[in-house]
Amino acid sequence: MENSIITGDRRLSVEKWAKKWKIEMELAGSITKAVREPEETPYLLEKITKDFSHLSRRGKREVRNALLRVQVHCSINSDSDPIKVSKQLFVSQILEKVLFGSNMLFGEDIVPEEKPARKRKS
Repeated sequence: MENSIITGDRRLSVEKWAKKWKIEMELAGSITKAVREPEETPYLLEKITKDFSHLSRRGKREVRNALLRVQVHCSINSDSDPIKVSKQLFVSQILEKVLFGSNMLFGEDIVPEEKPARKRKS
């Protein structure tokens, strides 16, 4: 998997992408490694979820975009190495579900947290 799929820019390295979106390089590297080497994902999951929780809203949105790009790439290129590509697709879908609670490409609704009802003054 090319780094440009993660970054969304053929000229942008993962390091520059992480810096641009204020994503810790360790998190960017863990996500990249999980996608590139799906068998490593179970060992990276705790680190990814912990580091992800510290991101800004914009950083989180960019991580989701990266995972979506991987999913689209895998769906388009499923003939190249079908087993590896299916594992990469699975990992990107699982990471999206774990980090965001749903999978955008497959039409899963995002259920907003319910706000507690306000008490009315009588």
